[in-house]
Amino acid sequence: MTQKPYLLFDAGGTLLFMDQDYLSRLADAHGFQVEARRFYDEHFRLVHRFDTHVRTHRQLPPKRPKPYLQVLFEWAGMPEQAAIQAAQEAEVKHKEQNLWTFTFPWIVEALEQLKGQGYRMSVISNADGRVEQQLCDLGMESYFDRIYDSAVVGIRKPEPGIYELALKDLGLRPQEALFVGDMFYIDIWGANRAGIPGLHLDPLGLYEGWPGAHIQDLRQLPDWLKGYAEAQERFDVLPLRHFALLPE
Repeated sequence: MTQKPYLLFDAGGTLLFMDQDYLSRLADAHGFQVEARRFYDEHFRLVHRFDTHVRTHRQLPPKRPKPYLQVLFEWAGMPEQAAIQAAQEAEVKHKEQNLWTFTFPWIVEALEQLKGQGYRMSVISNADGRVEQQLCDLGMESYFDRIYDSAVVGIRKPEPGIYELALKDLGLRPQEALFVGDMFYIDIWGANRAGIPGLHLDPLGLYEGWPGAHIQDLRQLPDWLKGYAEAQERFDVLPLRHFALLPE
């Protein structure tokens, strides 16, 4: 492979994360000490539970009985009632000011390295219309040609239409792109359905033995891309090309 792939990134869980410092302070206000990093870990455990259900049942999980934030607080060690109260407060703040406003310095460093190596990049995100502003607020907008927010374009992952819209807009064929995201049966499945190779992020090493190509986080991406450029055929980047949910 001689041409660099065009990099398409998920946002939440890949570039952006819940404001874990705020969540930690909120837990403390309710009488429970939770390290900020714990919320990062629990996010990926929750994603893995979602993906495991899809892999096992070939069905999307039933609608969550508990809100995402409540589950994060509970899995971080808070009892149910305290988690409910903290989650309700966080939801109010989230409506006023989106809480997916945290990133790590190494993410920006990786993007800077990729840009310096000549990679072009855009974002495809299931979001609420605010993801472009979030990236701007963090000084990350200069790395991306376009930002495709599902609330703006009207299509959500894993529907292939949002990926196909981006391909058409950017003048790309599917094989010329690479999608990078954290949800195997949303990000990678959706990309594969559109014929786009996918690279899955697995920070906690929970997907060992699963099909596909996986790295820990964006710090490994520049080196991984070197191997991908040398022999793309060695990488299982279309593991879900023919995956379909069972009829209900």
